Amino acid sequence: MKKMLSLVMALALILSCLCLPASAEVAYTQTLRVEVFDRSIAGLNIEDCWQLHYAQENFGDPNGIKIEFVPVSRWEEGDILTTQFSGKTAPDICVTYNGDLVNAAIADDGVKVLDDLIAEYGQNIKAFLGETLLAYGAQDPDGDGVKSQYTIPARRISVVNQGAFVRADWLAALGMEEPKTIEDLEKYLYAAKEANLGGDMTIPFSYAIFTSNPMFAMRHYINAFVDFSQVTEEDWFALKDNPEFLPGAQEMFKMLNKWYHDGILYENFAIDTDSTIGDTYMTMGNFGYFLQQYDQPWRTDKNYQSEMAKNVPGAEWIPVNCWANKYDGRTLHDNYDAAGLTVFIPYWVSDETAKAAIMYLDWMCQPENLFALQNGTEGINYEGLNENGLPVGAKPTEEVPDENKLHAGDVAFMSNGYFFGDDEKNAAYVAMSFPGYEENVAKSVLYAGSDAWTQISFTVPIEAATDYSATVITKQNELIAQVIACDPADFDAVWAEYTQAILDAGAEEVIAAYRQAYLDGNYRGTFPGTK
Repeated sequence: MKKMLSLVMALALILSCLCLPASAEVAYTQTLRVEVFDRSIAGLNIEDCWQLHYAQENFGDPNGIKIEFVPVSRWEEGDILTTQFSGKTAPDICVTYNGDLVNAAIADDGVKVLDDLIAEYGQNIKAFLGETLLAYGAQDPDGDGVKSQYTIPARRISVVNQGAFVRADWLAALGMEEPKTIEDLEKYLYAAKEANLGGDMTIPFSYAIFTSNPMFAMRHYINAFVDFSQVTEEDWFALKDNPEFLPGAQEMFKMLNKWYHDGILYENFAIDTDSTIGDTYMTMGNFGYFLQQYDQPWRTDKNYQSEMAKNVPGAEWIPVNCWANKYDGRTLHDNYDAAGLTVFIPYWVSDETAKAAIMYLDWMCQPENLFALQNGTEGINYEGLNENGLPVGAKPTEEVPDENKLHAGDVAFMSNGYFFGDDEKNAAYVAMSFPGYEENVAKSVLYAGSDAWTQISFTVPIEAATDYSATVITKQNELIAQVIACDPADFDAVWAEYTQAILDAGAEEVIAAYRQAYLDGNYRGTFPGTK
Protein backbone atom coordinates (compact mmCIF):
# COMPACT_ATOMS: atom_id res chain seq x y z
CA MET A 1 0.00 0.00 0.00
CA LYS A 2 2.83 2.37 0.92
CA LYS A 3 4.57 1.50 -2.33
CA MET A 4 1.37 2.17 -4.24
CA LEU A 5 0.88 5.51 -2.43
CA SER A 6 4.46 6.51 -3.15
CA LEU A 7 3.98 5.61 -6.80
CA VAL A 8 0.79 7.68 -7.03
CA MET A 9 2.46 10.67 -5.34
CA ALA A 10 5.46 10.42 -7.62
CA LEU A 11 3.20 10.23 -10.66
CA ALA A 12 1.22 13.23 -9.42
CA LEU A 13 4.42 15.18 -8.98
CA ILE A 14 5.56 14.33 -12.50
CA LEU A 15 2.19 15.32 -13.96
CA SER A 16 2.17 18.59 -12.05
CA CYS A 17 5.57 19.44 -13.46
CA LEU A 18 4.42 18.58 -16.97
CA CYS A 19 1.50 20.97 -16.60
CA LEU A 20 3.79 23.94 -15.90
CA PRO A 21 4.38 26.18 -18.93
CA ALA A 22 7.93 26.08 -20.22
CA SER A 23 8.49 29.76 -19.44
CA ALA A 24 7.79 29.11 -15.75
CA GLU A 25 11.02 27.13 -15.59
CA VAL A 26 13.06 30.06 -16.88
CA ALA A 27 14.48 32.52 -14.40
CA TYR A 28 14.84 35.72 -16.43
CA THR A 29 17.74 37.85 -15.23
CA GLN A 30 17.06 40.78 -17.55
CA THR A 31 14.73 42.19 -20.21
CA LEU A 32 15.89 43.11 -23.71
CA ARG A 33 13.68 45.68 -25.51
CA VAL A 34 14.01 45.53 -29.31
CA GLU A 35 12.60 48.11 -31.72
CA VAL A 36 10.51 46.55 -34.50
CA PHE A 37 8.84 48.46 -37.32
CA ASP A 38 5.05 48.26 -37.33
CA ARG A 39 3.34 48.47 -40.72
CA SER A 40 -0.20 47.99 -39.36
CA ILE A 41 -0.60 44.65 -41.12
CA ALA A 42 -4.07 43.31 -40.35
CA GLY A 43 -3.92 40.47 -37.83
CA LEU A 44 -0.23 40.89 -37.01
CA ASN A 45 0.42 41.90 -33.40
CA ILE A 46 4.09 42.88 -33.21
CA GLU A 47 4.09 42.58 -29.42
CA ASP A 48 2.76 38.99 -29.47
CA CYS A 49 3.73 37.42 -32.79
CA TRP A 50 5.20 34.11 -33.95
CA GLN A 51 8.63 35.63 -34.58
CA LEU A 52 8.78 36.94 -31.00
CA HIS A 53 7.83 33.53 -29.65
CA TYR A 54 10.50 31.89 -31.81
CA ALA A 55 13.17 34.33 -30.62
CA GLN A 56 12.09 33.91 -27.01
CA GLU A 57 12.17 30.12 -27.14
CA ASN A 58 15.41 29.80 -29.09
CA PHE A 59 17.42 32.72 -27.78
CA GLY A 60 15.73 34.33 -24.80
CA ASP A 61 14.91 31.32 -22.68
CA PRO A 62 18.31 29.56 -23.03
CA ASN A 63 20.03 32.79 -21.94
CA GLY A 64 17.60 33.90 -19.23
CA ILE A 65 16.59 36.98 -21.21
CA LYS A 66 13.01 38.19 -21.57
CA ILE A 67 12.58 39.70 -25.05
CA GLU A 68 10.11 42.48 -25.72
CA PHE A 69 9.36 43.85 -29.19
CA VAL A 70 8.69 47.61 -29.15
CA PRO A 71 6.53 48.56 -32.16
CA VAL A 72 7.32 51.80 -33.97
CA SER A 73 5.44 52.99 -37.05
CA ARG A 74 7.64 52.43 -40.10
CA TRP A 75 6.54 55.69 -41.69
CA GLU A 76 7.07 57.83 -38.59
CA GLU A 77 10.05 56.00 -37.13
CA GLY A 78 12.44 58.95 -37.31
CA ASP A 79 10.17 61.31 -35.38
CA ILE A 80 9.14 58.65 -32.86
CA LEU A 81 12.69 57.51 -32.18
CA THR A 82 13.86 61.11 -31.81
CA THR A 83 11.20 61.68 -29.14
CA GLN A 84 11.99 58.41 -27.38
CA PHE A 85 15.70 59.11 -27.47
CA SER A 86 15.35 62.57 -25.96
CA GLY A 87 13.25 61.09 -23.14
CA LYS A 88 15.55 58.08 -22.68
CA THR A 89 12.65 55.75 -23.38
CA ALA A 90 14.07 54.31 -26.61
CA PRO A 91 14.49 50.51 -26.82
CA ASP A 92 17.77 48.79 -25.96
CA ILE A 93 18.23 47.93 -29.63
CA CYS A 94 17.26 50.81 -31.94
CA VAL A 95 16.85 50.58 -35.70
CA THR A 96 16.39 53.49 -38.08
CA TYR A 97 16.84 54.76 -41.62
CA ASN A 98 17.36 58.27 -40.25
CA GLY A 99 21.10 58.86 -40.58
CA ASP A 100 20.91 62.43 -39.28
CA LEU A 101 19.33 61.18 -36.05
CA VAL A 102 22.12 58.67 -35.52
CA ASN A 103 24.89 61.13 -36.37
CA ALA A 104 23.42 63.66 -33.93
CA ALA A 105 23.25 61.04 -31.18
CA ILE A 106 26.86 60.01 -31.80
CA ALA A 107 28.01 63.63 -31.71
CA ASP A 108 26.27 64.04 -28.33
CA ASP A 109 27.91 60.88 -26.92
CA GLY A 110 24.48 59.27 -26.97
CA VAL A 111 25.45 55.96 -28.60
CA LYS A 112 27.29 53.06 -26.99
CA VAL A 113 30.64 52.04 -28.48
CA LEU A 114 30.48 48.40 -29.56
CA ASP A 115 34.01 47.34 -30.55
CA ASP A 116 34.74 45.14 -27.53
CA LEU A 117 31.24 43.64 -27.41
CA ILE A 118 31.31 42.67 -31.09
CA ALA A 119 34.82 41.25 -30.74
CA GLU A 120 33.69 38.96 -27.92
CA TYR A 121 30.06 38.17 -28.76
CA GLY A 122 29.59 39.09 -32.42
CA GLN A 123 31.44 36.53 -34.53
CA ASN A 124 28.33 35.72 -36.59
CA ILE A 125 27.68 39.44 -37.08
CA LYS A 126 31.17 39.85 -38.52
CA ALA A 127 30.80 36.78 -40.73
CA PHE A 128 27.41 37.88 -42.08
CA LEU A 129 28.33 41.51 -42.75
CA GLY A 130 32.00 41.23 -43.63
CA GLU A 131 34.69 43.70 -42.59
CA THR A 132 33.95 46.29 -45.30
CA LEU A 133 30.26 46.60 -44.54
CA LEU A 134 30.75 46.49 -40.77
CA ALA A 135 33.23 49.37 -41.11
CA TYR A 136 30.36 51.59 -42.31
CA GLY A 137 29.31 51.76 -38.67
CA ALA A 138 32.64 53.12 -37.47
CA GLN A 139 33.07 56.85 -36.90
CA ASP A 140 35.58 59.33 -35.52
CA PRO A 141 33.36 62.05 -34.01
CA ASP A 142 36.12 63.74 -32.01
CA GLY A 143 38.50 63.89 -34.97
CA ASP A 144 41.44 62.22 -33.25
CA GLY A 145 42.00 59.87 -36.18
CA VAL A 146 40.72 56.78 -34.38
CA LYS A 147 37.37 55.30 -35.46
CA SER A 148 35.11 53.37 -33.10
CA GLN A 149 32.19 51.04 -33.88
CA TYR A 150 29.13 53.07 -32.90
CA THR A 151 26.55 51.38 -35.10
CA ILE A 152 25.95 48.14 -36.97
CA PRO A 153 24.71 48.50 -40.55
CA ALA A 154 22.16 45.94 -41.66
CA ARG A 155 23.04 44.13 -44.88
CA ARG A 156 21.02 44.85 -47.99
CA ILE A 157 20.64 41.68 -50.02
CA SER A 158 19.19 43.48 -53.02
CA VAL A 159 20.09 47.11 -53.62
CA VAL A 160 17.39 47.97 -56.18
CA ASN A 161 14.92 50.53 -54.92
CA GLN A 162 12.10 52.22 -56.81
CA GLY A 163 9.83 50.87 -59.51
CA ALA A 164 7.20 52.52 -61.70
CA PHE A 165 4.07 50.68 -62.82
CA VAL A 166 1.20 51.08 -65.29
CA ARG A 167 -1.93 49.08 -66.07
CA ALA A 168 -1.43 46.45 -68.76
CA ASP A 169 -5.20 46.14 -69.18
CA TRP A 170 -5.46 49.90 -69.82
CA LEU A 171 -2.68 49.75 -72.41
CA ALA A 172 -4.53 46.93 -74.15
CA ALA A 173 -7.82 48.85 -74.08
CA LEU A 174 -6.09 51.86 -75.62
CA GLY A 175 -4.12 49.85 -78.17
CA MET A 176 -0.87 51.25 -76.80
CA GLU A 177 2.56 49.77 -76.21
CA GLU A 178 4.46 49.94 -72.93
CA PRO A 179 5.66 53.56 -72.49
CA LYS A 180 9.39 54.03 -72.92
CA THR A 181 9.65 57.81 -72.51
CA ILE A 182 7.94 60.59 -70.59
CA GLU A 183 6.12 61.55 -73.77
CA ASP A 184 4.81 57.98 -74.13
CA LEU A 185 3.68 58.02 -70.49
CA GLU A 186 1.89 61.33 -70.95
CA LYS A 187 -0.02 60.06 -73.99
CA TYR A 188 -1.10 56.99 -72.02
CA LEU A 189 -2.22 59.04 -69.00
CA TYR A 190 -4.29 61.48 -71.05
CA ALA A 191 -5.84 58.72 -73.14
CA ALA A 192 -6.80 56.80 -69.99
CA LYS A 193 -8.42 59.92 -68.57
CA GLU A 194 -10.33 60.57 -71.77
CA ALA A 195 -11.60 56.97 -71.86
CA ASN A 196 -12.49 56.92 -68.13
CA LEU A 197 -10.77 53.56 -67.79
CA GLY A 198 -10.96 53.69 -64.01
CA GLY A 199 -14.61 54.69 -63.91
CA ASP A 200 -15.90 57.98 -62.53
CA MET A 201 -12.88 58.12 -60.20
CA THR A 202 -10.27 57.58 -62.91
CA ILE A 203 -6.94 58.82 -61.52
CA PRO A 204 -4.31 58.22 -64.19
CA PHE A 205 -1.30 59.32 -62.10
CA SER A 206 -1.22 58.23 -58.46
CA TYR A 207 0.75 60.49 -56.18
CA ALA A 208 0.50 61.55 -52.54
CA ILE A 209 3.12 63.47 -50.58
CA PHE A 210 5.34 61.21 -48.48
CA THR A 211 5.63 63.81 -45.72
CA SER A 212 8.62 62.34 -43.86
CA ASN A 213 10.65 62.09 -47.10
CA PRO A 214 8.93 64.37 -49.63
CA MET A 215 11.65 63.98 -52.27
CA PHE A 216 11.39 60.16 -52.35
CA ALA A 217 9.56 60.08 -55.68
CA MET A 218 10.41 63.59 -56.81
CA ARG A 219 14.14 62.91 -57.10
CA HIS A 220 13.44 60.12 -59.60
CA TYR A 221 11.26 62.42 -61.69
CA ILE A 222 13.65 65.38 -61.41
CA ASN A 223 16.60 63.32 -62.65
CA ALA A 224 14.83 62.85 -65.98
CA PHE A 225 15.00 66.63 -66.54
CA VAL A 226 18.56 67.33 -65.38
CA ASP A 227 21.26 68.28 -67.87
CA PHE A 228 24.12 66.49 -66.16
CA SER A 229 26.70 68.33 -68.24
CA GLN A 230 25.74 71.36 -66.14
CA VAL A 231 26.09 69.57 -62.76
CA THR A 232 29.39 68.88 -61.02
CA GLU A 233 29.99 65.94 -58.72
CA GLU A 234 30.43 68.43 -55.89
CA ASP A 235 27.00 69.94 -56.61
CA TRP A 236 25.44 66.49 -56.73
CA PHE A 237 26.65 65.63 -53.23
CA ALA A 238 25.90 69.09 -51.85
CA LEU A 239 22.28 68.81 -53.04
CA LYS A 240 21.80 65.33 -51.58
CA ASP A 241 18.62 66.32 -49.74
CA ASN A 242 17.60 69.20 -51.99
CA PRO A 243 17.23 67.97 -55.57
CA GLU A 244 14.70 70.76 -56.11
CA PHE A 245 17.72 73.03 -56.71
CA LEU A 246 19.12 70.90 -59.52
CA PRO A 247 18.79 72.45 -62.98
CA GLY A 248 15.65 70.97 -64.54
CA ALA A 249 13.68 70.49 -61.32
CA GLN A 250 11.50 73.54 -61.97
CA GLU A 251 10.61 72.22 -65.42
CA MET A 252 9.57 68.86 -63.97
CA PHE A 253 7.30 70.47 -61.40
CA LYS A 254 5.76 72.67 -64.09
CA MET A 255 4.82 69.48 -65.95
CA LEU A 256 3.16 68.07 -62.81
CA ASN A 257 1.32 71.37 -62.38
CA LYS A 258 -0.10 70.99 -65.87
CA TRP A 259 -1.05 67.35 -65.25
CA TYR A 260 -2.78 68.34 -62.02
CA HIS A 261 -4.92 70.99 -63.67
CA ASP A 262 -5.73 68.61 -66.51
CA GLY A 263 -7.09 66.05 -64.03
CA ILE A 264 -4.23 63.58 -64.45
CA LEU A 265 -2.97 63.72 -60.85
CA TYR A 266 -5.01 62.74 -57.81
CA GLU A 267 -6.65 66.00 -56.75
CA ASN A 268 -6.14 65.42 -53.01
CA PHE A 269 -2.47 64.50 -53.31
CA ALA A 270 -1.49 67.09 -50.68
CA ILE A 271 -4.21 66.13 -48.21
CA ASP A 272 -4.66 62.35 -48.33
CA THR A 273 -1.09 61.47 -47.46
CA ASP A 274 -2.20 58.44 -45.44
CA SER A 275 -1.73 55.28 -47.49
CA THR A 276 -5.22 54.03 -46.62
CA ILE A 277 -7.00 56.22 -49.16
CA GLY A 278 -4.39 55.40 -51.77
CA ASP A 279 -4.71 51.70 -51.10
CA THR A 280 -8.47 51.96 -51.54
CA TYR A 281 -8.26 53.57 -54.97
CA MET A 282 -5.42 51.23 -55.88
CA THR A 283 -7.33 48.07 -55.10
CA MET A 284 -10.54 49.37 -56.68
CA GLY A 285 -8.70 49.86 -59.97
CA ASN A 286 -8.94 53.65 -60.19
CA PHE A 287 -5.21 54.31 -60.59
CA GLY A 288 -3.29 53.98 -63.85
CA TYR A 289 0.26 54.67 -62.70
CA PHE A 290 2.24 54.69 -59.46
CA LEU A 291 5.82 54.63 -58.17
CA GLN A 292 6.90 52.79 -55.03
CA GLN A 293 9.28 49.93 -54.22
CA TYR A 294 10.25 47.73 -57.16
CA ASP A 295 8.16 44.78 -55.89
CA GLN A 296 5.27 46.74 -54.37
CA PRO A 297 2.41 45.43 -56.55
CA TRP A 298 3.08 41.80 -55.62
CA ARG A 299 4.17 41.84 -51.97
CA THR A 300 2.55 39.24 -49.75
CA ASP A 301 1.88 41.73 -46.95
CA LYS A 302 -0.09 44.04 -49.25
CA ASN A 303 -0.66 42.53 -52.69
CA TYR A 304 -2.01 45.37 -54.81
CA GLN A 305 -2.21 43.10 -57.85
CA SER A 306 -4.31 40.31 -56.36
CA GLU A 307 -6.58 42.72 -54.46
CA MET A 308 -7.18 44.84 -57.55
CA ALA A 309 -7.90 41.78 -59.70
CA LYS A 310 -10.61 40.71 -57.23
CA ASN A 311 -12.45 43.96 -57.90
CA VAL A 312 -11.51 44.43 -61.55
CA PRO A 313 -11.15 41.09 -63.37
CA GLY A 314 -8.24 41.19 -65.80
CA ALA A 315 -6.61 44.22 -64.20
CA GLU A 316 -2.82 43.95 -64.13
CA TRP A 317 0.13 46.06 -63.02
CA ILE A 318 3.31 45.83 -65.08
CA PRO A 319 6.66 47.60 -64.56
CA VAL A 320 7.75 50.41 -66.87
CA ASN A 321 11.03 52.22 -67.36
CA CYS A 322 9.85 55.44 -68.96
CA TRP A 323 11.54 58.28 -67.04
CA ALA A 324 14.24 58.70 -69.67
CA ASN A 325 16.49 61.72 -69.23
CA LYS A 326 15.56 64.31 -71.87
CA TYR A 327 19.24 65.07 -72.61
CA ASP A 328 20.90 61.67 -72.77
CA GLY A 329 18.11 59.06 -72.62
CA ARG A 330 19.29 57.31 -69.46
CA THR A 331 16.65 56.03 -67.03
CA LEU A 332 18.46 56.90 -63.81
CA HIS A 333 17.60 54.99 -60.64
CA ASP A 334 18.91 55.60 -57.14
CA ASN A 335 19.92 52.26 -55.66
CA TYR A 336 20.55 51.55 -52.02
CA ASP A 337 23.99 51.32 -50.53
CA ALA A 338 24.88 47.80 -49.38
CA ALA A 339 24.48 49.19 -45.87
CA GLY A 340 20.81 49.04 -44.98
CA LEU A 341 19.14 50.45 -41.91
CA THR A 342 21.26 51.42 -38.92
CA VAL A 343 21.27 49.40 -35.69
CA PHE A 344 22.58 50.97 -32.50
CA ILE A 345 22.40 50.87 -28.71
CA PRO A 346 21.70 54.03 -26.64
CA TYR A 347 24.43 55.09 -24.22
CA TRP A 348 22.28 54.62 -21.11
CA VAL A 349 21.80 50.90 -21.70
CA SER A 350 23.69 48.91 -19.07
CA ASP A 351 26.77 46.91 -20.06
CA GLU A 352 24.97 43.66 -19.24
CA THR A 353 21.98 44.56 -21.43
CA ALA A 354 24.28 45.75 -24.22
CA LYS A 355 25.98 42.35 -24.07
CA ALA A 356 22.57 40.68 -24.39
CA ALA A 357 21.77 42.95 -27.34
CA ILE A 358 24.91 41.97 -29.27
CA MET A 359 24.30 38.30 -28.44
CA TYR A 360 20.76 38.64 -29.83
CA LEU A 361 21.96 40.31 -33.05
CA ASP A 362 24.64 37.63 -33.39
CA TRP A 363 22.00 34.92 -32.91
CA MET A 364 19.85 36.57 -35.57
CA CYS A 365 22.75 36.39 -38.06
CA GLN A 366 23.05 32.61 -37.75
CA PRO A 367 21.66 31.06 -40.98
CA GLU A 368 19.12 28.74 -39.33
CA ASN A 369 17.66 31.55 -37.22
CA LEU A 370 17.59 34.04 -40.08
CA PHE A 371 15.78 31.47 -42.22
CA ALA A 372 13.14 30.85 -39.56
CA LEU A 373 12.53 34.53 -38.79
CA GLN A 374 12.20 35.38 -42.48
CA ASN A 375 10.15 32.42 -43.68
CA GLY A 376 8.14 31.12 -40.74
CA THR A 377 6.77 27.60 -40.52
CA GLU A 378 6.69 25.02 -43.29
CA GLY A 379 3.13 24.08 -44.18
CA ILE A 380 1.78 27.34 -42.79
CA ASN A 381 3.82 30.27 -44.16
CA TYR A 382 5.15 28.30 -47.13
CA GLU A 383 4.44 24.91 -48.66
CA GLY A 384 7.90 23.33 -48.60
CA LEU A 385 11.48 23.47 -49.88
CA ASN A 386 12.73 22.90 -53.41
CA GLU A 387 15.87 21.02 -54.41
CA ASN A 388 18.00 24.09 -53.61
CA GLY A 389 16.58 24.48 -50.12
CA LEU A 390 14.52 27.52 -51.04
CA PRO A 391 10.96 27.84 -49.67
CA VAL A 392 8.23 27.48 -52.27
CA GLY A 393 4.54 28.32 -52.17
CA ALA A 394 4.82 31.36 -49.88
CA LYS A 395 1.38 32.18 -48.51
CA PRO A 396 -0.06 35.71 -48.74
CA THR A 397 -0.39 37.26 -45.30
CA GLU A 398 -4.18 37.24 -45.43
CA GLU A 399 -4.12 33.44 -45.87
CA VAL A 400 -1.95 32.83 -42.80
CA PRO A 401 -3.53 32.43 -39.33
CA ASP A 402 -3.01 35.49 -37.13
CA GLU A 403 -0.82 33.56 -34.70
CA ASN A 404 1.58 32.76 -37.56
CA LYS A 405 1.59 36.09 -39.37
CA LEU A 406 5.01 37.69 -39.75
CA HIS A 407 6.94 40.37 -41.59
CA ALA A 408 10.43 39.21 -42.47
CA GLY A 409 12.27 42.51 -42.72
CA ASP A 410 10.85 44.14 -39.62
CA VAL A 411 12.01 41.44 -37.19
CA ALA A 412 14.96 39.87 -39.02
CA PHE A 413 16.30 43.38 -39.63
CA MET A 414 19.99 42.46 -39.82
CA SER A 415 19.19 41.24 -43.32
CA ASN A 416 17.38 43.80 -45.45
CA GLY A 417 16.05 41.20 -47.87
CA TYR A 418 15.74 37.43 -47.95
CA PHE A 419 19.06 35.67 -47.45
CA PHE A 420 19.78 32.05 -48.40
CA GLY A 421 23.55 31.86 -48.20
CA ASP A 422 24.81 33.15 -51.54
CA ASP A 423 23.97 35.70 -54.26
CA GLU A 424 22.78 33.08 -56.73
CA LYS A 425 20.18 31.64 -54.36
CA ASN A 426 19.17 35.09 -53.18
CA ALA A 427 18.53 36.26 -56.76
CA ALA A 428 16.63 33.08 -57.63
CA TYR A 429 14.35 33.58 -54.66
CA VAL A 430 13.52 37.19 -55.54
CA ALA A 431 11.67 36.01 -58.63
CA MET A 432 10.23 32.74 -57.34
CA SER A 433 9.00 34.32 -54.11
CA PHE A 434 6.24 35.98 -56.15
CA PRO A 435 4.37 32.97 -57.53
CA GLY A 436 2.44 33.87 -60.63
CA TYR A 437 4.29 37.17 -61.06
CA GLU A 438 7.84 35.94 -61.67
CA GLU A 439 8.18 37.53 -65.11
CA ASN A 440 6.98 40.95 -64.00
CA VAL A 441 9.15 40.91 -60.87
CA ALA A 442 12.26 39.96 -62.84
CA LYS A 443 11.53 42.75 -65.30
CA SER A 444 11.01 45.24 -62.50
CA VAL A 445 14.36 44.28 -60.93
CA LEU A 446 16.03 44.78 -64.32
CA TYR A 447 14.44 48.20 -64.77
CA ALA A 448 15.22 49.33 -61.20
CA GLY A 449 18.87 48.46 -61.67
CA SER A 450 19.31 50.24 -65.00
CA ASP A 451 21.53 53.34 -65.13
CA ALA A 452 21.82 53.08 -61.35
CA TRP A 453 23.63 55.40 -58.99
CA THR A 454 24.24 54.67 -55.32
CA GLN A 455 22.48 56.78 -52.72
CA ILE A 456 24.58 59.36 -50.90
CA SER A 457 25.59 59.29 -47.25
CA PHE A 458 28.27 60.97 -45.17
CA THR A 459 30.76 59.32 -42.85
CA VAL A 460 30.84 62.15 -40.31
CA PRO A 461 28.03 63.81 -38.35
CA ILE A 462 26.59 66.80 -40.24
CA GLU A 463 25.54 69.25 -37.55
CA ALA A 464 23.62 71.48 -39.96
CA ALA A 465 21.49 68.52 -41.07
CA THR A 466 20.73 67.71 -37.45
CA ASP A 467 19.75 71.31 -36.76
CA TYR A 468 17.71 72.08 -39.87
CA SER A 469 16.51 68.91 -41.62
CA ALA A 470 13.10 68.84 -39.92
CA THR A 471 12.28 72.44 -40.85
CA VAL A 472 13.61 72.00 -44.37
CA ILE A 473 11.42 68.92 -44.88
CA THR A 474 8.39 70.90 -43.72
CA LYS A 475 9.10 73.57 -46.33
CA GLN A 476 9.71 70.95 -49.04
CA ASN A 477 6.26 69.55 -48.33
CA GLU A 478 4.83 73.04 -48.73
CA LEU A 479 6.73 73.57 -51.98
CA ILE A 480 5.35 70.38 -53.52
CA ALA A 481 1.78 71.13 -52.44
CA GLN A 482 1.86 74.73 -53.64
CA VAL A 483 3.69 74.51 -56.97
CA ILE A 484 1.69 71.53 -58.22
CA ALA A 485 -1.71 73.01 -57.31
CA CYS A 486 -1.15 76.74 -57.94
CA ASP A 487 -2.61 78.62 -60.88
CA PRO A 488 -0.29 77.95 -63.84
CA ALA A 489 0.02 81.70 -64.37
CA ASP A 490 1.47 82.05 -60.87
CA PHE A 491 3.83 79.08 -61.08
CA ASP A 492 7.14 80.96 -61.41
CA ALA A 493 6.32 83.33 -58.56
CA VAL A 494 5.19 80.48 -56.29
CA TRP A 495 8.30 78.50 -57.17
CA ALA A 496 10.56 81.42 -56.27
CA GLU A 497 8.70 82.02 -52.99
CA TYR A 498 8.83 78.44 -51.72
CA THR A 499 12.35 77.56 -52.87
CA GLN A 500 13.54 80.66 -51.04
CA ALA A 501 11.58 79.55 -47.97
CA ILE A 502 13.45 76.22 -48.10
CA LEU A 503 16.78 78.01 -48.17
CA ASP A 504 15.73 80.30 -45.33
CA ALA A 505 14.62 77.29 -43.25
CA GLY A 506 18.20 76.01 -43.13
CA ALA A 507 18.77 74.31 -46.48
CA GLU A 508 21.47 76.83 -47.31
CA GLU A 509 23.46 75.73 -44.25
CA VAL A 510 22.85 72.03 -44.95
CA ILE A 511 23.97 72.36 -48.56
CA ALA A 512 27.13 74.15 -47.51
CA ALA A 513 27.90 71.50 -44.87
CA TYR A 514 27.37 68.66 -47.34
CA ARG A 515 29.60 70.45 -49.82
CA GLN A 516 32.37 70.67 -47.25
CA ALA A 517 31.97 67.01 -46.27
CA TYR A 518 32.37 66.10 -49.94
CA LEU A 519 35.48 68.27 -50.30
CA ASP A 520 36.92 66.61 -47.18
CA GLY A 521 36.30 63.15 -48.67
CA ASN A 522 33.80 62.14 -45.98
CA TYR A 523 31.14 60.67 -48.24
CA ARG A 524 29.78 57.53 -49.84
CA GLY A 525 27.69 57.14 -52.95
CA THR A 526 28.11 57.80 -56.67
CA PHE A 527 27.55 60.61 -59.16
CA PRO A 528 25.78 59.53 -62.37
CA GLY A 529 27.75 62.10 -64.34
CA THR A 530 27.17 62.24 -68.08
CA LYS A 531 26.58 59.46 -70.56
